[in-house]
Amino acid sequence: MSNAYALSQATQLHLVLVEERHEFAEDSVARLEPCGHEFCRGCVRDYVKAKIEEHRFPVLCPICVVGKGKTEPGVVTGTLVLEIGITEEQHKVWTEMEMSAFSVMIHCRKCKNSMFVDKQDLEDTNTLVCPLRPCRYIWCKNCQQEITIGGPKHSCDGSSELDHLMRERGWKYCPSCRTPIQKASGCNHMTCMSPGCNTHFCYICGQMIVRSAMRNQIQNAVGAHYRVCHLFEDIPDRAVPP
Repeated sequence: MSNAYALSQATQLHLVLVEERHEFAEDSVARLEPCGHEFCRGCVRDYVKAKIEEHRFPVLCPICVVGKGKTEPGVVTGTLVLEIGITEEQHKVWTEMEMSAFSVMIHCRKCKNSMFVDKQDLEDTNTLVCPLRPCRYIWCKNCQQEITIGGPKHSCDGSSELDHLMRERGWKYCPSCRTPIQKASGCNHMTCMSPGCNTHFCYICGQMIVRSAMRNQIQNAVGAHYRVCHLFEDIPDRAVPP
């Protein structure tokens, strides 16, 4: 029985090809489509169980796998899996494998539930929303951090959120090294304290005055700048109540 030999070599299982169709009852035969190969239903069950243990999907006709089929390879369908009978746990794994062909499982860190989402939808977005009500937790696909609706635009490195906070509270960046600086009191002449920066800038307009550690250069540049800007104009910190 050459086909049965090829089947055994392909699967390493003792599957029986139904060559003598009349010897088998209708409900003991499993037919794979579209190839039309027929097998003992119990043998197909063992074959499917083995593939489930290996997490191999799709489950192809073992005759077609070794090149004995003349049509498109047959596959074991979900309907056939229900008919041949497998355990509830095995069927759960089968469903996950079946879903994984076109979807991806994600986990919501808020409600602790897992669900499948469409692969293409997941690829096309950077924002994930838990579909379960009333959870609706929103998070970033790339960094997994929560995204607040109505809040600042999300950035994985926090730069967008920091920009929003800086604007909201009226803080300034050093024009050289971009260190955030908050004015506590005094004049609008600011000196960046980051090591090696030596930048002097105006807190009211944000412009660089000079980048130097030389006293004379600093004094001359500060004097020139505040002939056209306001050295002591008050800029209240929005973070501090009046």
